[in-house]
This record gives sequence, structure tokens and C-alpha cells, in this order.
Amino acid sequence: MAQATDYSLANQSGANFRAELNSILAAVQTLNSGSTAPSSTAAHMLFLDTSTTPATIKIRNASNDGFITLGTAATNLGLVSASGATFTGDVTLNAQADVRFADADSSNYVALQSPATVSSNVTFTLPAADGTANQALKTDASGNLGFASFLLATETTNGQVVTGGVRGAITTLTDASTIAVDMDDNNNFQVTLGGNRTLGNPTNVVEGQTGFIEVIQDGTGSRTLSYSSNYRFVGGTAPTLTTTASAKDVLAYAVLSDEKIMITAHLDVKAAS
Repeated sequence: MAQATDYSLANQSGANFRAELNSILAAVQTLNSGSTAPSSTAAHMLFLDTSTTPATIKIRNASNDGFITLGTAATNLGLVSASGATFTGDVTLNAQADVRFADADSSNYVALQSPATVSSNVTFTLPAADGTANQALKTDASGNLGFASFLLATETTNGQVVTGGVRGAITTLTDASTIAVDMDDNNNFQVTLGGNRTLGNPTNVVEGQTGFIEVIQDGTGSRTLSYSSNYRFVGGTAPTLTTTASAKDVLAYAVLSDEKIMITAHLDVKAAS
């Protein structure tokens, strides 16, 4: 620690003068180092704050009413080098600032930035490995990103041409007194009846969506299925399910509008005898 009481050399004897001058020079030489700020300050004076590890280099502001931190007593003042750096903590860019990736001659760049308004903090976690050709990133709704295959289609003047098979998984519905169907989950569904049930009006319907609902009798059988108000049937008559234990009926559907889902029943679907 080397700090001077003040930087004013008063008239005094030679020995005292030399002692005070040496004290001032030591303070200058060591950047007024100490664990607390110097008692005598002036605008733009330097101060090495040794209360931190590594010590912090500060400069007095122009108004001489506070210190401004310049960095630490470490390589490059502890700041990021223009040639590259490794961060051990979070990096925050304020006010929608960009992260920019320049091209080979730095004439243009690709940038990433946050939306203008974010209602809550969001962290996206990148996948641990690369995907395969033609895969794209998808989220699991918890911020975890992964690669997945998607249907590729070619636009034409008459619509879209799809190369390869178009396949849909089958989503298992929850058996309940009223069976809920969320058409945002899938196109094809399956449910095993554990009692007399009602097929509820589906949610998230989109006009033109088609698919099927496979209805399976449980091991007891004799389960019935009623239909909520938005379902429509050929001739206006709802189908009666096959009641044999473990029997399978397939209800093909087509969404005509938000409140009209046409049902065509394929009853007692099984292998030929």
C-alpha cells in the first residue's frame, strides 16, 4: 500500500521535505494502491484498489466525486481481447444488440438478435451433435433443441408435389367418460374403451384435415360410443360399434368446418377368415 496524505509539498526542513516527497513519489509509483480509496483525490488520478483479487484499476472521474473502473491488474486489464477470448460466465447484450458473424473479408455479416419484446427469459440449448441431411432444428417446448426430419415439398403452380411417402403416427387418446381429441396433436388417433363413452368435440380443428380414430373394445367388450354435436354421418345416422371384446372399428374423419367433422365408419376391422 502506498498512498500520500496529500500532494502538496509545504515549506519544511530538508529531511521532512525529502520524506514527504518520497511518500508522494511512492504513491504515484504504485498508482495510489490500497484497500480503500485515497483520502486526497483529484480529477483523473489513478487508484489501484487492492481489496479485490486481482486488484482493480480505477480512475477518478472529471467531477472528482467518484472512481470509474478501467479493469483489473491482469492481462489486457482482464478485458476481452479483440483476437479472441474464453468466457467463464454469461454474456449479456443489452437493447437488442446483435451477435454478428462476418464473412471471409468482413464485408458482410450474419446477425442474431432477440425480439423487441420478451415476456420472460428463454434459454435455447443446442443439440450435442449434428443431424443428418435435410433435418431441421425443432424444440421440445422446454428450450431443448434437436434435429428432426420434416416433410419436404416442392411448390408448383398447382400446389405442392411431395416426393416419398407421407406417414403419420398414431396418438393414443385418454379413455374417459368424454374422450378429448386435440387435432393439433396428430391426424390419426387410437383409444381403447373401458366403458360406455362419448367422443368429445375435437379442439384445434383445421378445415380440410383428415385422418382416422381407431376405437378398440377392451377385454370385456359391449362398450358403446356416443358422439358430440359437431360430428356428422352419412344419412345422419351414427354408427353402432362392434361390441365383441377386443374388436376394432375405424372412424375415418374429414373436417368440413370448425363445427362439422364428417365420420365414415369401417366396422369390425380384422383379417379375412
